[in-house]
Amino acid sequence: MKRAILLLLLLLSNGSLSGLAADTLEEFSAFYTATTNGIHGAAERHLVKLSENDYRLNVSLDAKIGGFEIGELEQASVFSYVNDTIRPLYYSYQVSGVSSANETVIFDWDTMLALSANEKQSWSVAINRITLDELNYQLALALEVSDASEAVYIFETLNGNALDQISFRVLGEEVISTPLGDFRCAKLQHNHEANGNRSTTIWLALDWSNLLAKIEQTSASGMEITMELTNALVANRQVSGLTK
Repeated sequence: MKRAILLLLLLLSNGSLSGLAADTLEEFSAFYTATTNGIHGAAERHLVKLSENDYRLNVSLDAKIGGFEIGELEQASVFSYVNDTIRPLYYSYQVSGVSSANETVIFDWDTMLALSANEKQSWSVAINRITLDELNYQLALALEVSDASEAVYIFETLNGNALDQISFRVLGEEVISTPLGDFRCAKLQHNHEANGNRSTTIWLALDWSNLLAKIEQTSASGMEITMELTNALVANRQVSGLTK
């Protein structure tokens, strides 16, 4: 059961992409629900403009069994967006409940170094101009997927003391159903390392600035988790499904 809870928290923190128009960042609020093995989770995601070039993306979520809360997660990214480029400034991650963990990263672009720390140790890591954090790479993906044409997108992120490569492949276009309605989506697959049966598939709503509509994940042990959009506002517009 503990493994299922941890997988659910991981999915909710890493699976949700935001609502964006091509080459622009729009403030938004999005709400999701997720289920696995009798565990239910709910996530809220908000993108807020702080100044002319700076933004904050944050995620808050909780997992419950029988109405009792058994896990919480808070994740945030503060970054600048200039000349169509996302540049992380500060990142934080905290999990509490059946498991606990925390991480912070401060990016110094003058020295091209990032100070990364968790509850046990810290590191100074050399970064590149394309380096993103573990949350705002999702914004970069939503900005780049302009249609459902097959393509591969690769991003570099800072994870602890190492730089990781995250890859997504577009599989095509598909109309799917969610609690909020039906959406015309680009279907993408997260290219995990060859480490068993683990897979992640996401659907981005093409008519709503690539807002995440649904995600399905199968863990290496075969556990299946589904997350779906329940409500959202993009640039103060109420998101709705296709009219029939």
